[in-house]
Amino acid sequence: MQRFTANSDYEEQDRRPIRLDVGDEVTAGPPDRAWPGWIWATDRDGNHGYIPEDDLQAIDGGRFRVTRAFDPTVLTIRRGDRLESLRQIHGWHWCRNEAGAEGWVAGYLLRPE
Repeated sequence: MQRFTANSDYEEQDRRPIRLDVGDEVTAGPPDRAWPGWIWATDRDGNHGYIPEDDLQAIDGGRFRVTRAFDPTVLTIRRGDRLESLRQIHGWHWCRNEAGAEGWVAGYLLRPE
């Protein structure tokens, strides 16, 4: 587990992100140019967002099955917050703050302790 300090404030604005469970099916769109390894996905209800490409298994016709649950929560951070990185994937960290809240934080917002 790595420890970091937030080097900036950040609060997510997306209020309807895509949330996926193992076995869900999605249609994949273009990869994210700024964050290689993340791909645009749309679920059967029309929710969409970027998810880790590694967590998808091709089915057919542009459809994919989710192989790892995806929680889209982005952690609100304030400069100076101390965080633990529990998982890192393609430039993003799944972090826990000192209050126990968890969510994604972009790597550029983190300074190693």
